[in-house]
Amino acid sequence: MEVLLVRHAHAGAKDRWSGDDRLRPLSARGRGEALALVELLAPYRPRQVLSSPLLRCVQTVQPLAAHLGLPVETSEALGPRADRDAARLVRSLASGTRAVVVCTHGETIEALQRRLARPGHLAFGPGSEHEKGSVWVLGGSGGRFADAIYLRPGQGPRRVLNAQRSPHAES
Repeated sequence: MEVLLVRHAHAGAKDRWSGDDRLRPLSARGRGEALALVELLAPYRPRQVLSSPLLRCVQTVQPLAAHLGLPVETSEALGPRADRDAARLVRSLASGTRAVVVCTHGETIEALQRRLARPGHLAFGPGSEHEKGSVWVLGGSGGRFADAIYLRPGQGPRRVLNAQRSPHAES
């Protein structure tokens, strides 16, 4: 089973947005990144699409959810600075049997990388990238993750870490 951990697509500069940051939408570039996720993630046949409730996250996974005929379910546990709540939620998904998409924020992904890494089992590698519109494919079973593959926005796999489980993995 895979958790497809998505960082929201480009939403423009926070300092240029005068409204409520929860309502900051994707930029034109971000909308393109969101559309690219459909081709990249649809082959995993996710059974669920979860998202932070902030608009930029919801908009990032809306095209994929529409393509799959699934709703976008929001959870405060995926909001910015969710940390422990996000880790609990993502770990609970590792006990499932089918792929799940999880869209969140850069700082939440950083926290998840710290909390989910297990020496000798799961590593995220130097830099632990999480570009806007990127995906970490976390392979797991029995409530634990064993491998991670980083998919750069619009470019597919960049690095394969640990075992290769993705249909997109490089040999």
